[in-house]
Amino acid sequence: MGIKFDGTNVKNGSRTVANMKRSDELREGTSSGGKILGNTKRSNEVREGPSSGGKIVCNIKDGKNIRAGSSSGGTNLIKISDAAKAIGSSAQGPSTALVWWFFAK
Repeated sequence: MGIKFDGTNVKNGSRTVANMKRSDELREGTSSGGKILGNTKRSNEVREGPSSGGKIVCNIKDGKNIRAGSSSGGTNLIKISDAAKAIGSSAQGPSTALVWWFFAK
């Protein structure tokens, strides 16, 4: 089984490996108090850790592609629609990029 993201939980088979109970933070496990892996506090950037000042790992500034780093001219990693398919989601926003970065890249 592959990774599936339903908008709140990230599952690997029947096991929940992460959650987004807060819409801008990806946390380990099922708890809303789990370790924060990354965030989208600035909606078009995926950052490591809990802080809006954390390292930017990728962005979706053009709305179509996930790109490395903070630049809209960064290396194109994957189309957002393909990333959504890879994580079993129909959403194509920042949460898709966040889950894809940590679980499917």
